[in-house]
Amino acid sequence: MSEKVLSPEFVERRVRSIAKLSTLPFIAVKVMELVENPRTSASKLCDIISADQVLAARILKLANSAYYGFPRKISTLNLAIVVLGFNALRDLVLSISVIDQFNVDEESNLRLEQFWRHALIVGRGARLLARYLNYPVIGEVFVAGLLHDIGYLVLIQQFPDNFRLAYDYAKEKEISFNEAETIKLGYSHNVLGAWLAEGWNLPGKLVQAIRYHHSPEKSFQNQELVHIIHLADLLSYSIDEGSGFNDPREASVPNIENIIKQMFPRNRYPISFYQNKFREESEKIKDFLNILKNRS
Repeated sequence: MSEKVLSPEFVERRVRSIAKLSTLPFIAVKVMELVENPRTSASKLCDIISADQVLAARILKLANSAYYGFPRKISTLNLAIVVLGFNALRDLVLSISVIDQFNVDEESNLRLEQFWRHALIVGRGARLLARYLNYPVIGEVFVAGLLHDIGYLVLIQQFPDNFRLAYDYAKEKEISFNEAETIKLGYSHNVLGAWLAEGWNLPGKLVQAIRYHHSPEKSFQNQELVHIIHLADLLSYSIDEGSGFNDPREASVPNIENIIKQMFPRNRYPISFYQNKFREESEKIKDFLNILKNRS
């Protein structure tokens, strides 16, 4: 295969134009905005979401799924919002919206189910870490975790030849995909993801978390959030719930233990505690993900 590599400048322009064309739905953006406002009521959120009947139906289905395990049937969207809580609702709306944006060909080398499992486990696992590590704004952590690898999908959907070039090189040299991207393409999925997030006008702290989740030491802003996403990513890999492009050296137990010790001195738990929590999330993800992906 000929090595026709697109310049980083061309790719950046293309990704930013894609972001304008595939912007997050108005409802998702509005829900994120309303949840941050302490004066928002459940009825106001219900009015916004009800404008999209398919979205409302999927949220009701998720609320009644085994994932949440509520003892009685939730029959109305308003009740679902009250029972789930505003933060969980925002997470659901954003998850549905992001998954709907990327209909990557199932024949591609990326296994979508594995990718979204990893994204959801990192998002939900990061939220758990945030609680245990006393991070002040837990709601934004899930969003950062869900989107941390979104650049993979941009690369595969928009630049498949470049993806294949980096993928083959990583296999040949037995290095991480992230290293191979940088060497062969001059940019990596985390940079593509950050460009997309900027194009979607997401908050700067989320852009930082996406861009630096493989190299948190390079982030000079919102470092705690970036490190939480980095740690959640590695913990997911450590329980064999990765996206398929990881560096095994990074996800080794000694390396993760060292990161926890250095970056989170307030931590009181061993790595096995967090791994077990992540496994609990992974066991519940399958049915939840099927509902998220099913538009009917």
